[in-house]
Amino acid sequence: MANGPRGEFGVVLERRKIGEGQTTHTDDHGTKSKNLANPKQGKIPSTPGEFDIEKLTLTSPNKKNKGYIDLKASWSDLNIYEDIFANCLTANVTLTDGVGLMESVPIIGEETINIHVKTTGIKREREEQTTGPFKGSLSEGIINLKFRVYKISDVRKMNEGILVYTLHLISEEALINLKSKVAKSALNPATLEPRRISATAKNIYSQYFKRGRKPKDQKKFFIEPTRNLTNLIIPNQTPFNAFNFLASRAVSAGKHAVGSSFVFYETVKGFFFISMETLMAGGGTGYRSEMGEGDGKELEYSAPENPVKEVYTVQPKKLFPVF
Repeated sequence: MANGPRGEFGVVLERRKIGEGQTTHTDDHGTKSKNLANPKQGKIPSTPGEFDIEKLTLTSPNKKNKGYIDLKASWSDLNIYEDIFANCLTANVTLTDGVGLMESVPIIGEETINIHVKTTGIKREREEQTTGPFKGSLSEGIINLKFRVYKISDVRKMNEGILVYTLHLISEEALINLKSKVAKSALNPATLEPRRISATAKNIYSQYFKRGRKPKDQKKFFIEPTRNLTNLIIPNQTPFNAFNFLASRAVSAGKHAVGSSFVFYETVKGFFFISMETLMAGGGTGYRSEMGEGDGKELEYSAPENPVKEVYTVQPKKLFPVF
């Protein structure tokens, strides 16, 4: 979807209107999991959307005993949203509250929600296909995340003493981002020479999102190496805006990605600073181990044998013949 005329959001493609589409030109339709490419009984979910919630808890600093509240028996709907044009994850969970959690905790926007979800039937037996800077970025059917509550909506009274409402959630890094400002030069602090944008992005992430946090709370940051050097000065921006600022000027070190189309976003595996070309070429599966030291690291990119591809046809709209 894209921005339409007069600021309208969303444009329905013609091929969707007529009910026709094009699939990927790979033998397995872009599937990275062998279990999904060649399904066998007991190794895949029996129905789409089948999953097990192993943990769903709410922790509040306002609770007297500082313990957690188990929500596994209270939830009725849970959604987690990923978007390559959004800098962090968002989620929402709908609760059926029969014990007055909203008033007794109380829920005021300082609460933490811990979610541990496992896809039913998926076993961690797939070989790691990604090496180099994207090692560990492939999903294994397990989600273990921590969110912060920032809004309550759709409060409805079902009957005496029972409320149904939706908690809106956002990644903890989003709150750290709002409280932080980046005002620094991209120059190498030791030599005062320009350095690669990918090295600058890695330094900012370590400084603002890893420092002072426990290892279990530190999310991975998958960075595609960049070619161009920079001496940019980041003018007092939030870390997320700084990443977007650097992404707009980054050029991939791989020969397969010749444009400047980097994006910064979060998935259930961590944060990504990666080009659109690399995403379309397999999401980093072609990168090999890094060679060299420091900012001078080099790596070899080999396109996957069956990259994910989709063909689009662009033509003028409402083209009338001229007589």
